[in-house]
Amino acid sequence: MDKEIKPVTTLLIILLFVAPIAVRYWAGGEHALAKVGVYFLQEDARGQLSLQADRLLVSMADHGAHEEVFDFTPFMNTPGTADIMGNIAYFANNDVLLRLGSADYGPDSYLSLASSPNADAEALRRRLSDTSSSPAPLLRCDLKSKRCQNFRSIQAPWRYRVYIDTTNDNVYLTEGTTHKVRAFSDTGQALGSIEQGILFPKRIRPYKDGLYLVDTNHRSLHFLNKASHFSDTKHQLKFERDTEDNRRWLLDTVYFDTQWWLILAGDGMRNTALYRANEDGKILSKIPLSPAAEPFDLLVYQGHLLVSDLRSGAVYQLNQHGELINTIHSPAIANYFAELAASRAYYQNIIHLCHLALGLLVICGIASAAIIARRHRQANPKVRYDPSALPAYLNPRQALYQPSANPESVYSLKETAMSNFLISNIEIIPGKKVTQHLGLVMGSTVRAKHAGKDFMAGLKNIFGGELGGYTELLSEARTEATERMTEQAKAIGGNAVINVRYSTSSITAGASEILAYGTAVFLEDK
Repeated sequence: MDKEIKPVTTLLIILLFVAPIAVRYWAGGEHALAKVGVYFLQEDARGQLSLQADRLLVSMADHGAHEEVFDFTPFMNTPGTADIMGNIAYFANNDVLLRLGSADYGPDSYLSLASSPNADAEALRRRLSDTSSSPAPLLRCDLKSKRCQNFRSIQAPWRYRVYIDTTNDNVYLTEGTTHKVRAFSDTGQALGSIEQGILFPKRIRPYKDGLYLVDTNHRSLHFLNKASHFSDTKHQLKFERDTEDNRRWLLDTVYFDTQWWLILAGDGMRNTALYRANEDGKILSKIPLSPAAEPFDLLVYQGHLLVSDLRSGAVYQLNQHGELINTIHSPAIANYFAELAASRAYYQNIIHLCHLALGLLVICGIASAAIIARRHRQANPKVRYDPSALPAYLNPRQALYQPSANPESVYSLKETAMSNFLISNIEIIPGKKVTQHLGLVMGSTVRAKHAGKDFMAGLKNIFGGELGGYTELLSEARTEATERMTEQAKAIGGNAVINVRYSTSSITAGASEILAYGTAVFLEDK
């Protein structure tokens, strides 16, 4: 007799399977976050090279011999959020313009707001408590004193690029999530905007007497005027795509030595590479870098082209022919990349352990199911169908009348004699007479699919042969349905069921019902 599984046991089994799945997805999310999001190159107002990896800003002097590090992580309430997803730009006095969406500007914070008659500190704190994906105020900060002022009421989304014209400190802001470009004066006064015709704008840079804007999806440059006529587009330049490696998204472009140097990305903004193109947008060559390099940002600095590598943290210095001259390394940047790599490895190991645990649970589940099924068969022995062991009136090969096309629907007397109960798929049983018809009786069972037997059946479909697993499942299901039918017949006073039939129907994609039905009768000897 089948034992009923307790709800607590069922809940524990479910939790046992759900736990590694939940941990795996948590570790997967942490693994995805444990990588460098942005790696920008910038020249500050003093002419020094600045490297920005996420919230880490490194100012390098004397060709990298000395570096000054500014870590914006202590400014954050929630270090796990990607608040800085744009470049940090410099004003003429070397102040920086940045966005800190989750910063704490309380009296005890590491970064405090400068007192200003136009600043509403409480309202500003409320705005800064928004999530990182919401627009947040831009701040003009003095990194030496660690004091900032709210840059008027201007807010930026979490994906943006900034260029500051140090001749007049005008600010040009591209918004990658809203597809807009805006211009402001050094006091935050709006100068103009572009709100149509651009998809996912990236870098905005100076070019001759104007600007150019990188349009990612259109793989083109928009050449713009400055200041009051900022929204007027002079012309556009469209670049070819790399059809061989399927790179079609334009991430960044600089003009260096009469040629355009650009970074193209593949699907998902991955698999980036550096190219050189002429002034008509025709790609001339692909520039070889490190085999595993992932170029992210470009900068023309002191007569050379600098390329940041988002994978290794290195900065490649190239000449006008695209030849590697030097590789710049920052110890602070290298440590930051190493910490993230160690964190990724940690979460990757957790993911592997979760996969291993799930595999072991599946194996244990299959083994347990097999053991339970074997014990069930041993506790409920059944005599399998054997035509030679049946009397003539129950043997389909010798019977004069056999209405059933399924010989397995007949059960032997030996199987049912233990309960003194007869089952037959014909109406007349020799040596017996029906003294009373008691009515229709039936029994049913619903069986789910078995993953292991499905797998073996798939192999059988390739090589051929009997599907023994399905045969066993159907045999057990019919036996169970028959037992329930006989129990119903006994309950109404019968000692036999005649005209027995079997029916199988699908309930859902993974479950089927097996139904046994017949006429309950009371038999006596003739």
